[in-house]
Amino acid sequence: MATIKDVANDAGVAVGTVSKVLNGHYVSPENKRKVEESIERLGYQMNYYARGLKTSYTYTVAVIIPDILNPFFARLVYAAEQELYKSGYRMFLCQSQNDPEKDSYYLRLARQNKVDGIMGITFNETELSLAGDIPVVMIDRHLQHKVCCVSSDNFGGGELAAKRLIDGGCKKLLFIRSGSHLSSETLKRGEGFASMCREKKIDYEMLDSGDDTGAFDDGIIRSYLKERIIDGKASFDGIYTSTDKLALIVLDLLNHLHIRVPEDVQLIGHDGLRQMNRGPYLVSSIAQPIEEMARAAVNTLLKLIRKEPAREMTMLPVEFVEGGTTKVS
Repeated sequence: MATIKDVANDAGVAVGTVSKVLNGHYVSPENKRKVEESIERLGYQMNYYARGLKTSYTYTVAVIIPDILNPFFARLVYAAEQELYKSGYRMFLCQSQNDPEKDSYYLRLARQNKVDGIMGITFNETELSLAGDIPVVMIDRHLQHKVCCVSSDNFGGGELAAKRLIDGGCKKLLFIRSGSHLSSETLKRGEGFASMCREKKIDYEMLDSGDDTGAFDDGIIRSYLKERIIDGKASFDGIYTSTDKLALIVLDLLNHLHIRVPEDVQLIGHDGLRQMNRGPYLVSSIAQPIEEMARAAVNTLLKLIRKEPAREMTMLPVEFVEGGTTKVS
């Protein structure tokens, strides 16, 4: 089995250079290329157990998400794993499904496995004490127990969605949200939407279909929409939803109610999801910089693990993307 010295000899560099590459520290691009090629050629595998005994780190990070099937979470985890791997870390992936018992289970498991840090997209704050003194970075969530948070500009996203609908000729707007009511940056999407409507003196309504578990009832949305469609015409002409997933549900409901999108009603979601992550956008949307969010969260967590200063709040910009559910202005 190849050793780190074998890699250094094969690459023609010092052992320390190989160590820096393995630990994600900076070396010149040329030396990095040589080391990576030697690792591949010799089939070198890092001994994480021995490395942990020597450094008191396990080089493992637990990532707790609600639902791996959700395309937003899937993209975020994919990007986070790539960033962790570049820095010589492994990912311990946990799916909580917003279940407090699963949160507790995975937090206990994270401690038992002595992970170096935890990235949480959402979990019950009452369970956070189980993490002990393990560094934690949240994405979109605020906790009374102060932790670093990474998010995109949700308030600005709500403003941008309302403005895009208004500029597209809409006169009566509707915001529909789902998800938890726990303190979160995502709640600002509706706040930004309402702020822009008031600024532009546009009539608007707000429909909340979520609960604290993150679940929602599409029956509530269906009834709400049906009540506002009279003689085949809707009382609103623009809708903004808190997620793209919800926008697709609303789009399907409108189709069943024989309301044309975008001719009769324009629709904007939030997240910027695409078909197979490469094709067209699923709906017109406020796109979050998912890869940048993952990179910022990983970098913040690694700083905390190394006991370096880290920003308490990292806010990244959003943008509007066309997905066929708004009129081209």
